[in-house]
Amino acid sequence: MTPVRTTPDLPEPRSRLLPGGPAGCLLLHGFSGSPLEMVPLADALAEEGWTISVARLAGHGTSPRELAGTTWEEWVASARAAYRELQERCRRIAVVGLSMGGALGLLLAADEDPAAVVTISTPIRVHPLWVRASGAAARVLPLAPVLFRLGPREPQMRGYLSPYTQVPLGGTREVDRLLAAAREALPSVRAPVLVLQGRRDWVIPRESGRQIVARARAAPATLQWLPRSGHVATLDRDRRMLYDAVRRFLRPHLDVASASREG
Repeated sequence: MTPVRTTPDLPEPRSRLLPGGPAGCLLLHGFSGSPLEMVPLADALAEEGWTISVARLAGHGTSPRELAGTTWEEWVASARAAYRELQERCRRIAVVGLSMGGALGLLLAADEDPAAVVTISTPIRVHPLWVRASGAAARVLPLAPVLFRLGPREPQMRGYLSPYTQVPLGGTREVDRLLAAAREALPSVRAPVLVLQGRRDWVIPRESGRQIVARARAAPATLQWLPRSGHVATLDRDRRMLYDAVRRFLRPHLDVASASREG
């Protein structure tokens, strides 16, 4: 892994590591995204002295055709591998995921032992009509061009957006399967959960945040709305509010000294 850089002029998307103390954060990007969209948040969390790992999920940061050939199980496996790699450095780990990355974080929390989980713009499901429509379209047009991006309004953040100009339509079905697994796993999550959702996020179902909190019955879970943010909230106008909320939430859970005294 290479260190995170703090300018939009970044190399090809790949996993990154910011070394720090014995508490760590694993950051997981979304479907057809890349570690780039997590870089500003990684820099903000590194200011706390934590070790930050920004994972690259299987098939991502590659060609659209290679991404089209990956499955949701492979995305889970790559997230789990990144988690266990960070475990070799850190005694306590929080998982922070954007969109699909949040669902991956919840899946990890169901059978690993993270100190806390943060989901950002994470859907509870894909609309069934969209799954069927994209599946049918994928047989004719496997790769669809990205005609517009629902990205950040501020020019200085646009360099962190996903570099893909095409996305595999068949990936929608894999995302749907991943979200179904996450819904099934939610009642088993016991780590504290912070759910962040933008009020201007038109990509995911509006009820997603509330449903995640409701289904995480064994975990203390809270929902915080970001009033001016769309889907890629890590880069949007409320990003500093988001960074502060994540830091405040994680501090008590990543306090290694307190955890040692409790043990």
